[in-house]
Amino acid sequence: MMPLIRVIKNMKKLIFVVIALLTTNHVLADTLIPRSASGDKGKYYLIKQTKSGDIISAVHKRVGVDSIGYTSTKTNCKTGKMQEIGYSEVSAQAIKASPTKWFDLVPGSSKHDLYKFLCKK
Repeated sequence: MMPLIRVIKNMKKLIFVVIALLTTNHVLADTLIPRSASGDKGKYYLIKQTKSGDIISAVHKRVGVDSIGYTSTKTNCKTGKMQEIGYSEVSAQAIKASPTKWFDLVPGSSKHDLYKFLCKK
């Protein structure tokens, strides 16, 4: 009977660890990006980010009243400029690369808020 109790205790621990990992992944996958302007009815969420030097590559989504959009960007934290890599209304995986030139950010815009959030400004 003792081995069975040990197996049950180990299963409980394993289930707890799996639930914790799944919850952590979900939280990291959809981090709300704070907005500085109140006029936009959409909510912005950071899905993924990677950093290489001063450049942060990110994927975020905008959940609007009647649509969801996914955008891939590169942000230069040193210069404060951004490049949009692509966009999709289907999914983050469906983003097609169509890079823009690097551009200046407009204070109060959603892209500027993304820059402040990513670069911790």
